[in-house]
Amino acid sequence: MLLDAQFRRVLEQVAGVVDAGDAAKDAAKLAPRVAKSELEVRKQNYKIRSQVGSYEARMPVRATKLLTTVVTNKRSWPRSVMAVTQGDGNVVPQLLTLTQESARENYKLVSSTPLQPGATFPAIGRAGTETLASADKSGLLYSGDEALAGLGDRLTSANSSFKDKLVEGKSSPYIADTLAYQADVVKSGVNGNFAFTHKVAPGNTVVFRTADGGALVLGRLDFAFDGTPKSSGDKLSIGDDAAALAGGKETSTGMVLNFAESVAVYVPPAGSKDPMKLVAATRGLVGASFK
Repeated sequence: MLLDAQFRRVLEQVAGVVDAGDAAKDAAKLAPRVAKSELEVRKQNYKIRSQVGSYEARMPVRATKLLTTVVTNKRSWPRSVMAVTQGDGNVVPQLLTLTQESARENYKLVSSTPLQPGATFPAIGRAGTETLASADKSGLLYSGDEALAGLGDRLTSANSSFKDKLVEGKSSPYIADTLAYQADVVKSGVNGNFAFTHKVAPGNTVVFRTADGGALVLGRLDFAFDGTPKSSGDKLSIGDDAAALAGGKETSTGMVLNFAESVAVYVPPAGSKDPMKLVAATRGLVGASFK
């Protein structure tokens, strides 16, 4: 078990490493304490910002103020823990997911996801809680895999079958903004055909049992934005941020933009009539290429 004092020390070390990487825009500095999705997103953010001065930095990772911690009572590895912090530069509280691959390895930050405005963080036992496999549905309305696939469908299509099964709060804008952005691209991009997909990225899902018997599912969706010119001679142009990764501004053959979406979904216990809720979400551009 990770004790409170140890957890705080781990968080301080992680926050210090991320600060150093952010300040230098150098992903190599992150490697000792950052992995998986978080490492990829920050690495690409640094790359874009080294060429586009106005591009927004990722939200800083803070060890204080520590609002809540979630530890697993699992005795085997890999082990995941979570902290909710809100320090300097965090407009909203941030969910930090850390994973330890083996007994001899450091806990590494694998995702940082801002809480949706107005969202409530579900109650989770302080002494340690069960972590479930992503496919395990025991006692739940949906498994972690099903919950994230449902969110992916909800973000892809305005009339998704998950429209009423997965909701966000009135002041939480992520789903609404994503659908509006996609619709706007289609409407304004008269000389292109556009398609959007939000697919679960396997190997990133962590599921913690909540105090009410439900679960909090943390994971990643791969959001792909695919564009092809309508007719020969038509060109598509991309923003400066994507151009920094694609190596050019326009294409006559087509383009693909890739975003990593870091998300957290609350799943009610089996038998509940309540919908799932999007608790936290953010996305970062991680790839851009021409066809």
